[in-house]
Amino acid sequence: MKTIVQYVFYLVLFLAINLIAQHNPDDYGSLFVRAINSTSEVEQKEIITNIFSKSAIDEIGFERLIGLVGQLHTNYAPLEYHHSETLSFDKPEGTSYIMHVYAKRSGSIMWNDFQMRLDPEPPHKFKTIGFIAEVSEPITLPNGSIEQKETLDWLNSYIQNLNSEYDLYGSILIAKGNNILLEKYFGFTDAEKTIPINSSSLFGMASGGKMFTALCVAKLVEEKKLNFDDQITKYIEGLSDKTKADKITIHHLLTHTSGVEQYWWGQKSEAFNNAVTINDHLKMVLDAGLKTDAGKEYEYNNSNYILLGAIIEKVSGQDYFTFVKENIFNKAGMNNSGYFNKEAKNVVSPLTRAEGKDKWVEVERGKGKGSSAGGSFSNVSDMLKFSKALRSGLVVSIETLKNMIAVKNNNMVATEDYGYGFIIQKFDNELSYGHGGTAKGVNFEFRYFPNSDITVVIFSNQDNGAYDDLKRNTIKLITGER
Repeated sequence: MKTIVQYVFYLVLFLAINLIAQHNPDDYGSLFVRAINSTSEVEQKEIITNIFSKSAIDEIGFERLIGLVGQLHTNYAPLEYHHSETLSFDKPEGTSYIMHVYAKRSGSIMWNDFQMRLDPEPPHKFKTIGFIAEVSEPITLPNGSIEQKETLDWLNSYIQNLNSEYDLYGSILIAKGNNILLEKYFGFTDAEKTIPINSSSLFGMASGGKMFTALCVAKLVEEKKLNFDDQITKYIEGLSDKTKADKITIHHLLTHTSGVEQYWWGQKSEAFNNAVTINDHLKMVLDAGLKTDAGKEYEYNNSNYILLGAIIEKVSGQDYFTFVKENIFNKAGMNNSGYFNKEAKNVVSPLTRAEGKDKWVEVERGKGKGSSAGGSFSNVSDMLKFSKALRSGLVVSIETLKNMIAVKNNNMVATEDYGYGFIIQKFDNELSYGHGGTAKGVNFEFRYFPNSDITVVIFSNQDNGAYDDLKRNTIKLITGER
């Protein structure tokens, strides 16, 4: 005979199950956090049943999902739930959905952004965890236009808070046409916090330099020294598979659809750290070889832009860095920008958090000064000059730029729309083009919004999740997408 205690237990469990079952999709985030915090496997199982799709449970397996929640409990519990929001992205294969679940570990300064991939079919239950990022506290944005003083005052205060509460370093510029709406510098150039960041500070752009490489190629096309549909074997020797290599064109390199192998994923190697010339990098690309046939798939890949750098040198007869300086930096008036080694004046130190400590340490740089795949240095004022030069046809013609910012991979499965060296993004109804860059101790974003004639440039010399919040929320203010 069941005891009264057992009856009470089953009654509570029954009510809990029914409560969970009645939740709508907007509550999946809070239930997910509840499962992580729970010490009851019975409750965790019930929550998993209600927030994960049947296909996810079938594909991943119930026991693995229980194990995943248990691991999250070990790593993150207890969590304080903040809120969830769902974003949709139109892709060639259909609409994809991502839910951001914001929660914070007890005693932590930073919040966690659990990014969940959702089932494309209603009610859009969880498929799996896509990514877990560290962010500052999610905030409610003002409704005003980015051009309004109240909005700019709010953004200025928000940046001050990110600096004081989350120790964010960097610089930001927002301009309407040639009129600067906001220009701000915050934090330090060094781990010891002895040199404040100012208008002379030069930040790494990482992959942002791919814009320069693509523009140099386009310039050579305008000068009729090469064509976008040229086979790369016309200029490059030593690729492992001649049959595959002959199918690769300059178009494929520019759009990351060439099928070449990635030669560098950010891992340290003696060859990479000692690479000084484009040819030094090219040797590693040739050793990496080819992966798939050209034009089959999009895969963002640094090897493509090393090959483009080698082609620029071959066709122009100039060193890559000199060609960029003469054809982009000088023409745009970007007098402070360039490719510098670590001893160069005004170059900020890339910083990362010391493991287990709440302080910053400098990331060791190699001997090189960047490459055609990235690694240039600039500041917000020079990047505004770059934006002006693009819009006025100083670097390449307006028609050439229109071609470069047209989506080239829209018939492929891709995480982003890519043109020739530019990432094209649509926020609500606001189209934009530009490029970002991320490396250890480096964060960068350049984006231009043609409809509103607004340029935004953001730099940071840290691995700091607050940078992503600043970038995301600034773009929301610009586009009106809340």
